[in-house]
Amino acid sequence: MQLEQRKIVLGICGGIAAYKCPELCRLLIKQGADVYSVVTPSAAQLVSPTTLQALTGHAVGCEVFNHGDEIGHIELCADADALVIAPATANTIAKLAHGMADNMLTAAALAAPCPIIIAPAMNSRMYRHPATQANLELLQQRGVFIIPPAEGPLACGESGIGRMREPAEIVAYICALLNRNGLPFAENTLLPRPEAPLELTSQKLLPKANGAGLRVLITAGPTEEPIDPVRVITNKSSGKMGFALAEAARKRGANVTLIAGPVSLPTPAQVNRINVKTAQDMYDAVKAKLDDVDIVIGCAAVSDYRLAYVYPQKLKKEEQGDSLTLTLIKNEDIISMVGHANPRPFTVGFAAETMHGPEHAKEKLQRKNLDLIALNDVSRHDVGFNTDDNALLVYDKDGQVADLPKAPKRVIAAQLMDLIFDMFRKGTTQKEKHA
Repeated sequence: MQLEQRKIVLGICGGIAAYKCPELCRLLIKQGADVYSVVTPSAAQLVSPTTLQALTGHAVGCEVFNHGDEIGHIELCADADALVIAPATANTIAKLAHGMADNMLTAAALAAPCPIIIAPAMNSRMYRHPATQANLELLQQRGVFIIPPAEGPLACGESGIGRMREPAEIVAYICALLNRNGLPFAENTLLPRPEAPLELTSQKLLPKANGAGLRVLITAGPTEEPIDPVRVITNKSSGKMGFALAEAARKRGANVTLIAGPVSLPTPAQVNRINVKTAQDMYDAVKAKLDDVDIVIGCAAVSDYRLAYVYPQKLKKEEQGDSLTLTLIKNEDIISMVGHANPRPFTVGFAAETMHGPEHAKEKLQRKNLDLIALNDVSRHDVGFNTDDNALLVYDKDGQVADLPKAPKRVIAAQLMDLIFDMFRKGTTQKEKHA
């Protein structure tokens, strides 16, 4: 039993997914946990406190002010190993982000000295709303662990992201977190770590930034290859994925350099940004930094070809006639140069493919001598280039290591950076053992 002698406080909000909470209680208890529950007034209408008390053997927290033997909001989490809020509604997430304590659950959360884990559940439009995303980001920065919701049918009849993870998945996250065994794959999704973990009065778990001290270089966005003073060859890359990776890496304690093609995106906080335009510019910038980095992530959509001759004046269609022939020459392959460097940093590439994706990605991984490659299916219109969402398959030299299903790019970036940092550190540990 992985949670033996662990006290888990289960906070339940008034989302329809509350009906899953008795099963979540049962599975936590099966793993040996001593479970206490606290419900919001809305949740009490959806799941019976009597049922929860029968399952856990403890009185259910409902009111801020004690009644009889009901436990108070200060002592509820004082000796807990974790406060798990599932489902976490948009309303409660907003309250937690802004320090409100207007019911038993939010008051207990504000006083909790233990790790807090939340599993959001709501309509997909509510989840994607900038206010909700900002609140989740703020909570994560403060040290709250967030289990990203799944995608599928929703209670409102729509389909999309917003489903609370299944009880068994949530229990797997809790077990891995409290047993310090690394963060688990649950439906091949990784639990993001916080940016700045709280100074916990409980010494049972002190989560740390897993990228602390590492030097990370990330390329992002498109490149532009000039034809003449006003025309360029480029692609549809928005740079959002690379910028999200830079933000996620910095939040995990890394020193981040972002080499960005021509995009109109704000620089993530505390990230060193270098702006470039052409593939050659990006190649030169990466090569200049190569001796000072531990990890290189090639997320940029670099132009494969450039003009053999750049016209010094604007081409006039009246002079060119009905057709125009341009001669292109191949650009240097930036991530391949990094992969074959000596000494060589931990190297991660991206493969943007429209067909036979896994085969092409694995071939690129081997040919470019990469540690990891992330396959991006750009034939889809709902993920990838110039969208807010993404979905990735990740491979190492032994095969697929992760399947990151469709989610906002910030979520995907957090998952991928955790994977990269974990694999980098495992590889470093193995090298030290054999040294």
